[in-house]
Amino acid sequence: MALYSHATKDLIEADLAEGQFFDASIINSDLDSLCCNNSRLSKIDIKDSNCNNSVFNNADFANCNFDHSNFISSQFNKCNLQNSAITCTSLIKLQINNCRLENHVIDACTLQRSQFNNTIIRNSSLKDFEGVYAKISQTVFINCNFEINYGSGMNGYSSASFENCIFINCRFIGYPLRGAETKNCTFIGCAGEITDSITADCTFGLPGAACTESIKITNREEAEKIIREGKNA
Repeated sequence: MALYSHATKDLIEADLAEGQFFDASIINSDLDSLCCNNSRLSKIDIKDSNCNNSVFNNADFANCNFDHSNFISSQFNKCNLQNSAITCTSLIKLQINNCRLENHVIDACTLQRSQFNNTIIRNSSLKDFEGVYAKISQTVFINCNFEINYGSGMNGYSSASFENCIFINCRFIGYPLRGAETKNCTFIGCAGEITDSITADCTFGLPGAACTESIKITNREEAEKIIREGKNA
């Protein structure tokens, strides 16, 4: 394993430019404004480092771990993340656009004012997170777990907004959507503590949430389209 300690973004960018970056540990490094394009990253650990205002385009992440680091105002565009984990990391104002996340874990992270757009998240877990004022749109969650443990001090998606999102076979523990707003969203086969203090507008699948038949059909067709795109990505 290659070890990068107190490394700078220029050194990391030079290795990323090769297109493949494997089996490395990055510790106590300054990676602010890092730029990563068309690279494949595997078995990369980033710990106690700053990677704020960074941009990842068309990157594939596999078996990567981000721990006790900062990715404030960073962007992931058209990226695939598989079998990876983000723990105790600041993701404030993070942007996730047109990405695919599978078997991914986000644990004890701050996601205030983060944005997820046109993304598929499958077989993944968000646990003890702070997502106040986050905005999630055109995103599908499949077989995902959302969990807030009492006493953790985290507020989940309080005051966050979900628009044109679909939740399929998801599980909710500790009311992680408490205080959130949902608009034109669909919940299919979901279970757990979901509906406490949610503001639901044209949302299907939640007790007491009003929805017209046309919205149901539109969301179902949109879900099938996005899932097909995810399988072909």
